[in-house]
Amino acid sequence: MTLTRWTGMIIGPPRVDARSIPVLAKWQNSYSIKVILQELRRLMMSKENMKLPQPPEGQTYNN
Repeated sequence: MTLTRWTGMIIGPPRVDARSIPVLAKWQNSYSIKVILQELRRLMMSKENMKLPQPPEGQTYNN
């Protein structure tokens, strides 16, 4: 899943792009962590995301 975007920062990890996760794009203070995790699971289980290859074991993000 492509959930991050380049922030232009040289140091630090990429940021999650809230626009790529509908529940975050329309955030409400009444949402709980359970709602967010359920939505992420639903997105991960979608057919288009299940077809994506997994990164190699132990791979880390580098700038």
